[in-house]
Amino acid sequence: MRFTRRTALLAPFALGAPIVRAQARESVVIMTPFAFGPNFLEMVNAQTGGHFARLGLDVRLLSANGTAQGLQQVTSGQAFLTRASALDVIQAVARTDAPLVAVATPQQGGTFHVISPADRPVTRAQDLAGKTVGIVSVGGSTGIFLDLMLRKVGLQPDAARREVTGDNPGTIELVRQGRIDCFMASIIAPIALRRRGVAIEAWSTDRYAPMPGQCYVVSRDTVASRGPVLTRVLTALRDSMREIMVTPARTILERALREVEMPGARDMEAAIQISETIVRELWLSRGADQLLLNVPELWNESFSAIAAAGLPLPRDPSALWTNSAIAPVMRS
Repeated sequence: MRFTRRTALLAPFALGAPIVRAQARESVVIMTPFAFGPNFLEMVNAQTGGHFARLGLDVRLLSANGTAQGLQQVTSGQAFLTRASALDVIQAVARTDAPLVAVATPQQGGTFHVISPADRPVTRAQDLAGKTVGIVSVGGSTGIFLDLMLRKVGLQPDAARREVTGDNPGTIELVRQGRIDCFMASIIAPIALRRRGVAIEAWSTDRYAPMPGQCYVVSRDTVASRGPVLTRVLTALRDSMREIMVTPARTILERALREVEMPGARDMEAAIQISETIVRELWLSRGADQLLLNVPELWNESFSAIAAAGLPLPRDPSALWTNSAIAPVMRS
C-alpha cells in the first residue's frame, strides 16, 4: 500500500464548489483496489489536485491488494470508501451479507474485453464454444463474465476451457503459441496492443453482460451516520472528474506523478491514451447527463444476468445501490 497526503490547499477548481472554510477537517481513508495508475486517475487527482483538501477533507489515499481487500476494509470500518466492480459488490453481499452499498458509478461501461488476433478473430460469444480462453484469475470477475456471456447465447459454462493468464497485454503471445485461443483482460490491454501495432479483435463484455463497471462503495452505516462527509467526498471526486474532462491528460498526470508513484504511468503517452479512453468509453458510456449516477436499468440487467446464470444474488438486490448521496452532488 502507498500513502500520499496533500499538505497545502491548491487554488480551487473553477467548476467545483467554493473552498470550505468553516467546516471542521474530517480524516478519512479512501482505497483504490489496486496500485495507483491511470485507471484510478480521478481518485488520485482528487488528492493531488487539491479537491479533497479544498472541501476540508484530510484523506489518506491507500491502494489495496485487490478488490476483496478494499471491500473488507470498508466493511470493517478501516476504510471510508473504495472502488469496485458491481459484480464484485453483488458477489460479496450475496456470499457474506456484507453491509455494502454503491453510492455512485464512475465507470458505467464495463472494463473487461475479449481479445483475439485479427487473423483468427473471436467476434461473438458463440465463437467461444470449444475455445480455450485466458482469464485473469480463478474465481474472479472475468471467469464469471465468461459464464454470463455463454449463458446469454444458450451455452453452458463448460463450453469453453479456461486458463489463468492474468491481466496483461503480453498474453497475446500465448495466443500466438497456440496455448489459448483468446483472452479476457481490462481495457488497458487492447489499448496497449494497438499502440504496439498488434492487429487484434477486441470487444467489451457489455455486449452480452452489461453492468456497472466500477462503483464507489461504502458501508450502509456510512450513508446513515456520515452523510455530510460522504457528500464532501463525492463532491471532491466529481470535481476531480470534471477537471480531468476539460484539462489535458498530460497536465493531470504530470502533477500527480510529482506526489504519487504510479507504475502504470511510466509510459506517459500510453497513460494519456488510457486516461482519455476511460473518460470516453467508461465514464460517458451512458451520456454526460448520467455521469456518476447509478443507472437503475443497468443494475437490473446485472441482477437478471446473474440470476439466469444460476449465481447467488443478495437477499434484497435493490438495497445494493442508491442515488441518495450522489444525486444532490450532481445537481450542485
